[in-house]
Amino acid sequence: MKALIITVAIALLAVSLALVAQFNDGNVVLLLPPHRVDLSFNFFLLLLGLLLVVVYWLARGVQSLVDFPERVRLYRQRRDEIGSQRALRDALKALLEGRFARAERAARHAIATGESAGLAALIGARAAHRMQQTERRDEWLESVAGDKDLNTARLVSSAEMWAESRENDRALDAVDRLQASGSRHIHAMRIALNANLQARRWTEVLKSVRALEKRNALNEVAADKTKRLALRELLRDKRHDPSGLEAHWNKIPVADRQRPEIALEGAHLLNRAGRPRAAAMALEAALVHHWDERLLDEYARTVVLPARERIERAEGWLKTHPQDPALLRCLGLLCLREQLWGKARSYLEESLRLRQHPATLLALARLAETTGQEAEATRLYREAALGFEGVMAVRDVDPDRPAAQTRGAGRDNAI
Repeated sequence: MKALIITVAIALLAVSLALVAQFNDGNVVLLLPPHRVDLSFNFFLLLLGLLLVVVYWLARGVQSLVDFPERVRLYRQRRDEIGSQRALRDALKALLEGRFARAERAARHAIATGESAGLAALIGARAAHRMQQTERRDEWLESVAGDKDLNTARLVSSAEMWAESRENDRALDAVDRLQASGSRHIHAMRIALNANLQARRWTEVLKSVRALEKRNALNEVAADKTKRLALRELLRDKRHDPSGLEAHWNKIPVADRQRPEIALEGAHLLNRAGRPRAAAMALEAALVHHWDERLLDEYARTVVLPARERIERAEGWLKTHPQDPALLRCLGLLCLREQLWGKARSYLEESLRLRQHPATLLALARLAETTGQEAEATRLYREAALGFEGVMAVRDVDPDRPAAQTRGAGRDNAI
């Protein structure tokens, strides 16, 4: 349709020019001594138009010849760019497929042009890292150091790979440089958390976990587990300094001190450091929010005078937990330490009636030995030993089974 309209328009223009030429009687005289050329004005206009067309096409031809080298250069550049993009795509595909040697080879082909050379180098670095070729990996990373547009990508990739290869100082240095501008890069914070965990920098681990929690960038279960680990390790680092240990315990947020695992670890270390009153307070605060057998076993081992106050407190717990064998065993052990033989036997036997436990048998054996019942003590010691062997056998068959009873019973020998 478009071609038809153009053809009709040209025909109308030709007809119009022909009609106008009928009324033009002018002449054009060209004097070229000794010659003279007479032309009609219409014919002169026709010749002039043809001359302009010829000059135009000659100029186009000359311009094409002049531009030919540049066109060849642009063609080659475009061909290289297409080849580089294809190689970059192949390198990325091979990297995602786990074909790291092929990915590195494709990355070398992709650096033919400056536009994709930086990205190709980062892909090559990751491929070399996966093949544990650390020297080649660092060479790839070094080749991107001058590319400002890829500075963030280079630092993040470097930090991640260095953290995976346990080069923690280099990884943390890269993260610090990345965050020097004041921006908070979430993935870089995760990398820093991993590096600090490997380097056992527990204070920095806690800072990273809390920062990630504020941004909802860390799984709740993983954050809780990591935080407990860091708090326990910080407490263990202070175990040879009783005053420092107690001061550090008091600095821990109340919500964290109430967690059973943290309270148990803190109380155990405080007991061993000679701070039983602080250990008892820690256990009592945790038991208010989390009723846990392990806390009760540690509470029974805490030597705080006067002990009768702790017995009264435990008997108060008995009103809300009347059939708890762990609480009854705890009361029996506290009474045993205070030489309240009758109450100790009553609590321990009631606990044993509710649940057979080696620690309860061991406490009854000690009570029988103290009161001169040698035969009864021997029998109970034998049953307690068999019970401990059974518990250890269960642990050997199923290592993932909770070991709260085993850990609690194993330490009762010190009572």
